Amino acid sequence: MSTLSEPLASYLFLAIAVIAAFVAAKVSVRIVTRMMKRLESQGKLSAELSDLAGALLRTLIWLAAAFFVLAEVLATLGLQEILLQSISSFLTVNAGRIGVMIVIIVVGYVALRIFSIVFAEYKRRTKLHPFTIDLFQNLVRYLVYAIVAVLLLTNVLVMAGLQTLAGTMVTLFTVFIGLVVSFAATGSIGNALSGLVIMSWRPYKDGDRVEVAGGTYGDVVEVDVMFTKIRTIKDEIVHVPNNQVLGNKIVNYSALPKVIVHQQITISYDVSRILVEGLLLEAAQRSEGLLPEPKPFVLVRDLDNNYVAYEINAYTDKPNRLIAVLSNLMENILDRFDKAGVEILSPQHVALRDSTRTVKRRRRRTSANRRLD
Repeated sequence: MSTLSEPLASYLFLAIAVIAAFVAAKVSVRIVTRMMKRLESQGKLSAELSDLAGALLRTLIWLAAAFFVLAEVLATLGLQEILLQSISSFLTVNAGRIGVMIVIIVVGYVALRIFSIVFAEYKRRTKLHPFTIDLFQNLVRYLVYAIVAVLLLTNVLVMAGLQTLAGTMVTLFTVFIGLVVSFAATGSIGNALSGLVIMSWRPYKDGDRVEVAGGTYGDVVEVDVMFTKIRTIKDEIVHVPNNQVLGNKIVNYSALPKVIVHQQITISYDVSRILVEGLLLEAAQRSEGLLPEPKPFVLVRDLDNNYVAYEINAYTDKPNRLIAVLSNLMENILDRFDKAGVEILSPQHVALRDSTRTVKRRRRRTSANRRLD
C-alpha cells in the first residue's frame, strides 16, 4: 500500500507544482502589464519602450515557469541525472549553434519591434488609409517570421547532421522568394509598390494639373496605393493604375508658378515674317489668362518646301485653366489674321491629269492580246 501511495503522492505533488507555476506566471504577467501601463501613463516610458520592456519581461517569466516545470517532471520520473548528462553533452557540442539560434530569435524580435514603430509613425503622418498600412505591416511581419523560421530550422538540421538538406532548404526558400517578388512586381503588389514610390517621391499632389500614363490629362483628386484619381477637363473621374503612371512620362503643369502656352501655325512664304510675328504677338496680348511679363515671343520652327512654321509662346499662371487659355489664344489668332487678310494655310502643289488616254491604251492592249490568243 505504501509502495503505491508514494508514486501517487509524487505525481500529485507534480500536478500541484505545475498548476502553481502556471498561476504564478499568469499573476506575474498581469502585474508586469499593469506596471508598464502605469509607467506609460505617468510619462516615464514611451509607448514603444513600454511595449518592448513588457514583452521581454513576460517572455522571461514564462521561460522561468517552463524551466521550473521541466525540472519537477525530471525529478518525479527519476531521470534528471541521465537527462542532465545528455543535455550537458549536447550543449557542449552544439553551444555555438545554440548561441546563433538565440541571436537569430533576438534579432528577429528586435526587427519586428522596429518595423512596428516605423509603421506606427508612418501611419500617424501619412494620408494613406490605416488598413493599407496594416496590410503592409502584416506582410513584413510574416516575411520576418518566415526568415527566422528557415534560419532556425537550418541550424537544427545542421545540428542533426543533415547539412545537405539544410543547404537545399535555404536554396529553395531563396528561389521561392525570388519567384514571388518577380511575379508580384507585374501584378497587384507591383502596382501597390508603384503607389508607395509615387507617395514617397511625390511628383504631384492633390489639385495639381498633370498629364500621366501617356495622355490622361486633368487635375489630381487623390493618390492611393493602387490608383491615381484624375478629374479630366470633361469632368470625368479616371482611375489610373500607379504602375502605368510610374512607367510613363509625368508632366506636372502646377510644379512651377508659370507655364508656357504655345501654338504653332503655318503660313505661306508670300507673307512677311514681320507681319506674321506682329499678328501673333497681338493675339497673345489680347488673350485672357496670359501674362504680360515675361513678354510673349515668336519662334520660327520649320522652313518647309511650301510654308514657314511659326510658334507663339506666352506665359500663364493658371495651369488649371490651360486648355481654356490656349483656346482663347487660338480664337484671337484666327480673329487677328482674318482681320489682316492673312490666310492660315499650308499651300500644297496638286497635279491633275486626264486618265482617259490611259484607260483607252489599256483597252487596246487587252483587245490585241485576245486576237493573238
